[in-house]
Amino acid sequence: MSKKSKVFIWIIATLSVVVIGLLFYQFNDILSVVNSDKIYTGITINNIEIGDLTKKEAFEKLLERDKEIFSTPILNLYYKNVNKDLYYDDIMADNNLEELIAKAFNIGREGTVIDRYIGVKKMVKNPQNLEIVYTPDKEKVFKVIESMKKEIEINPTNATMQKSKGTSFVIKAGIDGTIINSDKTFEDIKTALDEKETKAKVYVDVVKPEFTSKDLEKIQTQIATFSTNFNKNDISRSTNLQVATSLINGSIVKAGEIFSVNNTIKERTEANGYKTAHVIVNGEYVDGIGGGICQVATTLYNAVLLAELKVVERRNHSLTSAYVKPGRDATVSGSYLDFKFKNTTDKPIYLEGYISGGTINYTIYGGLDFVPKNKIDFESVVIKRIPPPPEKIVEDPTMEIGKRKVKEKSKEGMVVKLYKLTYDANNVLLKREYVSQSTYKPMQAEVLVGTKKPIAVTAATTVQEDNTIDTNVVQPITR
Repeated sequence: MSKKSKVFIWIIATLSVVVIGLLFYQFNDILSVVNSDKIYTGITINNIEIGDLTKKEAFEKLLERDKEIFSTPILNLYYKNVNKDLYYDDIMADNNLEELIAKAFNIGREGTVIDRYIGVKKMVKNPQNLEIVYTPDKEKVFKVIESMKKEIEINPTNATMQKSKGTSFVIKAGIDGTIINSDKTFEDIKTALDEKETKAKVYVDVVKPEFTSKDLEKIQTQIATFSTNFNKNDISRSTNLQVATSLINGSIVKAGEIFSVNNTIKERTEANGYKTAHVIVNGEYVDGIGGGICQVATTLYNAVLLAELKVVERRNHSLTSAYVKPGRDATVSGSYLDFKFKNTTDKPIYLEGYISGGTINYTIYGGLDFVPKNKIDFESVVIKRIPPPPEKIVEDPTMEIGKRKVKEKSKEGMVVKLYKLTYDANNVLLKREYVSQSTYKPMQAEVLVGTKKPIAVTAATTVQEDNTIDTNVVQPITR
């Protein structure tokens, strides 16, 4: 072999070793790049470079940036002159940062080794950016909205009407209210965040009052009225009637609403203006705070019957009442006995109550369509009479023997059925309908009988100044 050949072979061998070495080095470089435990260069999240970082390092880097986000308002929520700065923690759900970092790490890790290597090198010149998704949490947003309600929401004010005895109605217009539309506000917050805006609007809906002036203008027709009499000289009882009536007077009952006397006249206490007067307890008259208010319930009950409204709750007294026929009374007591009725018309009704002299009156006003078209009356039919027990004798040591005094008169008990009578314009009975049955206890008379013995006396003689004896002077005997 010539010297030239040997040199050529050596050169070829050397080049082969170099090429193989270079190829081996390049292959190792490719493997080290594609098999790196770090995110490939050229990958960003929210335009922040995270290439050549491990997943943990990338998370910490992005978390450091999030600290700035957490400490800076991301949105201003406003309504007119009410403003509230919202921070990340106030409204945001957990973001998808960990998910994005995992996704960033997996970019370029599919395909053959060569394909992956080429892709990684291309990303250096053409970076790939991923965006963190910041999604508002509905529950958090609604809590923020709830905290703003006091400053934004306004309760509507109903129109009111007032009528004094013998006067026309005076109507005061109502005022619209506002209520936050939470769903619409939430959607506006989402849109503002998506479009990277700095403000979002609180949306409100108008809330109309239950009663408007127009509603009340339609209920000024008298539907029914009823009166009862009382002893105006009984000051305490008269006061109780006045207090309860003043609380009911002017009440407006919505269509379909149930009216409660107990809920309207407040608790019977001295602080609420009530006095001590006779009340019926277990068939006996005793003193109690608020005595007499059952006459208020009774008078209103009869107006309700005449207006043909639905009676929801009514109980009769244990004894018959002097101010109304049996079967037509209604009692209230504490929180367990109540008189309730339902407005069965399709319009509100107005309750007028007033006291004049010794008369209490209740009048119900409503729509013209609900004035009874026929004459209405009621009939109380006694189906059973219960005689009172023998009188109760109570000895009274302050009264002389032989004297009697009736402390409580006896009362007959009875079972009464009430019927509603409907007449036409010619006073011809059209219908007789059963309404209710009431049972009243008899009341035992209580009579005081004197037991005091008369003072015994005897005749005695006295010596007068002229020394004559007077036998006509009666002297008491000292015992």
